[in-house]
Amino acid sequence: MDVICKKCGHAHRFKIEVTDFSGFVCAKCHSYFKGKTVETLTYAKEFSAPLAMQWATLGESVQFKRNSYYIISKIQRFTKSGEYGNEFVGLNANQDDIYFSDGVDYACALHTIDREQVTLLPKGNTCKFGNRHYDLEYTEEQTVVYAEGFVFEDLESMSTTLTYIQTVNEDRFISQEFIDNDVQYYQGIYLEDESYYKIFDTYNDYIAKKEIVGTKLRNIGVFAVLLLAALFWVLNWGQIGKDTYKFDEKFPGKKANSEFVGASFELKGDKPKKLVLEGISESKSHPIQLMIKLVNEKTNEIIESGTAVHENNDVNYASGLTVDFCRIQPGIYHLVFVTSSTNGAADMDVNFELTEDYKLTYGGTSYTFLILCLVGIVFLVGIFRHNILAIKNKDFVARAEGLGYFDILKFDRLGVALVAFFAFFVAVNLFVNSSTDCKTTMRTSTLEDHTYTGSRSHYRRSFYGSGGSYSGYGSGHK
Repeated sequence: MDVICKKCGHAHRFKIEVTDFSGFVCAKCHSYFKGKTVETLTYAKEFSAPLAMQWATLGESVQFKRNSYYIISKIQRFTKSGEYGNEFVGLNANQDDIYFSDGVDYACALHTIDREQVTLLPKGNTCKFGNRHYDLEYTEEQTVVYAEGFVFEDLESMSTTLTYIQTVNEDRFISQEFIDNDVQYYQGIYLEDESYYKIFDTYNDYIAKKEIVGTKLRNIGVFAVLLLAALFWVLNWGQIGKDTYKFDEKFPGKKANSEFVGASFELKGDKPKKLVLEGISESKSHPIQLMIKLVNEKTNEIIESGTAVHENNDVNYASGLTVDFCRIQPGIYHLVFVTSSTNGAADMDVNFELTEDYKLTYGGTSYTFLILCLVGIVFLVGIFRHNILAIKNKDFVARAEGLGYFDILKFDRLGVALVAFFAFFVAVNLFVNSSTDCKTTMRTSTLEDHTYTGSRSHYRRSFYGSGGSYSGYGSGHK
């Protein structure tokens, strides 16, 4: 059956004969003609392009439940609630029709049923079909905004659809439609999105385009991760690298209240960095308190760690020691170890000895925040990828060949979200690097036996000197 558009001359060819229609819409120029025969078709109006993508192609053959149908009609309706709905009419050689329908959150197939088969029950918004009950769930008023092929209603009139969901199986429903001052009934079944869209030939083309968009989204994610890492490197330049100094010093004294000066060392660079002391402190006199001072040999600036009780250890006299000196300028420094009696006791004359085995680390940056942000950026892009490639956004993905990276970044404000994320990342790094509100702290810990573990490496107390004799001082480590 052929239909020639009376306006643009486009020829529409159908492999099936269509009767009992009320109009026709040209697939090329979108002109709407009214009439019940091809010869009497009269121009009425012209439609604009569809608001959303339609999967079916006019005249294509589709398979559904082992039956073949030819698509003879495509209609797109727009509801008062602001959502679109597509309807495709299929017809087979036996003149049996089928209706495929989809919208933002549904997809279904419907068959016409006689109105006598449906009983509207008087007790409420309920109907009965066969031996099943259906409850009214949705009511929509719709206007036709686009069409192609044969039509079976006045496209310039509004229609109302009432949807009754089966109480036993929510996938089945009855649709009551008021069109052209008449009422029609359809039995329908909801389908999974992919099962529904696979009915139409254009779905395979959509899958290919989906791969294109997915690849571009993956590229955006990779670029975002690399950019985040580069920003971290730039913002923390001068902090990432670190220098290490190792010392093993012994200080003898005659009084518990003493100050011992350590060796000088140079902190290199051009930016203030954190200086961390990690190691072992040993004292044979107890109880004792310990304070560590960092002294700038050029400016004589002194930074104190605070006082901590040197933990008593009957086995090896040792305490684990960690001191964080906050934001130290480059320069030449030495440490001063200040010992004192606990509880304000008077200074005692003792054969006092303090052993310090420690490592100084200047610089270094924590990567925890970077790792958390990298995970966050992957998670963020992943969420947008899931939303963009969802079937509800098929009309966006269908333009894949014409979509650039900026088009994808504009989708649902993905670009804005990424810019906000990067701004947060930069702000936190700048705040941390420029903050002067930090304190020098010292922590001590008890080391329990001769195989104790310090904060730097695995330590072992040396109890015996050469020849097996007891070594009364010093520490060994490995």
